[in-house]
Amino acid sequence: MKKRRITIHPMAAISLLTMLLLDRSGVAAMSLLAALIHEFGHLLAARLLRIPLSQMRLELLGARLEVEGRMLTYGEEWLLCAAGPLASLISSLLSSFLWEHAPYAILYTGVSFLLGVLNLLPIQTFDGGRMLECTLLRFLGVRSTSKILKGCSFFLLWLMWVLAIYFLIKAGDGLSLFCFSLGLMSRFFRVSD
Repeated sequence: MKKRRITIHPMAAISLLTMLLLDRSGVAAMSLLAALIHEFGHLLAARLLRIPLSQMRLELLGARLEVEGRMLTYGEEWLLCAAGPLASLISSLLSSFLWEHAPYAILYTGVSFLLGVLNLLPIQTFDGGRMLECTLLRFLGVRSTSKILKGCSFFLLWLMWVLAIYFLIKAGDGLSLFCFSLGLMSRFFRVSD
């Protein structure tokens, strides 16, 4: 039996460590907890679907699971992708019952909810984008699916970037959203080439 590996990209490790060390509000810690529960949802789904995993790679903008030894059906991949956002949304709901008893519950609820919703967006390489791709491939060809997914991804990333600029100009805040959207945009163009 092959041993499963977890690898972390050096920039992801540096960014995570920097965020945790500089964060005084608890947002970074709650974001990390929300991300761990999100990824646990994917791992649990893989286990329940009996999908053998060989590796989990932690990257700057998320994690990647690598399947060992076989191709997934569209249905399996769709369920595997849906499990992360579902875990985020369920944990967000459950933590909302702790608002009066735990000081960081409100913060965690918001972060986990946003993580779940963000990952459901039909953006290439997001869970929602992969779910859309699996759904479209059942009915359309690869070329049509690719065009639709790239169009949705570009539109939503552009919208996110414009929203970040709006927040920067109007509220004087939103630098993290701006950097995040630029990072996603650059990844989109790298993947699209």
